[in-house]
Amino acid sequence: MTRRHALHGYIAGIGLASGGVLAYCCYQLVEQARLHSVEILTTTLLFLVITWACNQRSAYLSDSTLVNLGSIGVIATILVLPMENALLLIGLAKVASEVALMVRGQRRSWRAPVVNAGGAVLAALAGLIAFHMVPGNNYLWGQDYRPLLALPALFALGATYHLAETAVVSAAITLTSKERIVSIFVSVIRDMILPEVSLIVVGIVFAVMWRFRPVLSAFIVVPMFVSLRSFESEARLRKETIEAVLKMAESIDYRDTGTYEHSQRLAEMTKELAAALGLTPEHTAEIVLASRVHDLGKIGISNDILLKPGALTPEERHIMQDHPSIGANILSSYSAFQGSIDIVRHHHERWDGRGYPNGLRGEEIPIGSRIITVVDSFDSMTADRPYRRGMTVDDAVSRLKDGMGTQFDPRVSATFIQLLIEQGTYVPVENSGPDLRIVTWDAG
Repeated sequence: MTRRHALHGYIAGIGLASGGVLAYCCYQLVEQARLHSVEILTTTLLFLVITWACNQRSAYLSDSTLVNLGSIGVIATILVLPMENALLLIGLAKVASEVALMVRGQRRSWRAPVVNAGGAVLAALAGLIAFHMVPGNNYLWGQDYRPLLALPALFALGATYHLAETAVVSAAITLTSKERIVSIFVSVIRDMILPEVSLIVVGIVFAVMWRFRPVLSAFIVVPMFVSLRSFESEARLRKETIEAVLKMAESIDYRDTGTYEHSQRLAEMTKELAAALGLTPEHTAEIVLASRVHDLGKIGISNDILLKPGALTPEERHIMQDHPSIGANILSSYSAFQGSIDIVRHHHERWDGRGYPNGLRGEEIPIGSRIITVVDSFDSMTADRPYRRGMTVDDAVSRLKDGMGTQFDPRVSATFIQLLIEQGTYVPVENSGPDLRIVTWDAG
């Protein structure tokens, strides 16, 4: 089975499972229609509007991360309404939101709507089951201290809902890229855990206000506004931090005239190579950001060593080899660069384990570091320096081929060379090196 067929099968499974849940809810509502008061029906319609409105609002965190406020409506709906009403409402609100995105041209494929809407329904069902298993409904609406006993159930509800929805989306991303589901899952959790916690808490507060005094629920606008402002402030701070660190890294290029604009060229080639390797846009963005600051640690290297035109002495070489660790230590102070720290630290490791600073080998080296190693080596070999002229592309590619399996990751190197061929930068000569087909990835 090819990856494409697996993706279509997975999406069909999500659609059928969530569709089955919604069909069951419709059946139960029809069967028990006489048991539902006008008040419940009115509340259901009102919550449908509220949940839909929350789904329409997103807060920008970074170029690859948007926080959707839909979790507020989902959590409040689960706590206030009967199970069948809640699940049907969540599904309808999510479908309406996805249709609106398609109408505006922000969705070009049917796959994302099915995964997002189906994932929301299945995650809500998982959260409901966790909430009632703990159990939470027996305590939440009680008197005196009893609502405090519902805290474990509320935690189970929020955690299960978030983890289940993340798992559904991560699996879909895995099937559309060539990354492992664990790495994608961890990445999404890392980026979204704090925003999601705040939204889930707001949803719980909204439900409590509605249950005891519906009119008081209007005040939920205040914590919603505070959440939005905090997300926007975090995004602004993140952007300003990244710009400041990039300016610091650019100063290295200006300081070392031999590497002027090297990082910019490296970022462009890194982005193309990461995409060719099938990495997700989010992971690619992390690697590109790391490529922009990969030589930041050279700020701690003296000019006598950094600008020396000739060969370095063993002692000087040892000092120079500290720059990846210095750069990683600098980046560790900035939360916006947490995904770039290990990439920068290990961008001088070798596939055979003879690199520095930690002597990692093979798959132990982060994929971002392996990408930067190949692109950095090619650009360094082909760029003119004050003390030497750059190699020809043919000679540089020959060096890359010679280093496959020793200095460079064979798959990354082969993909990069193939990219150069497709761009017309490199025209191979017959029998000029190893057959690149033996180390390329099968798309299936």
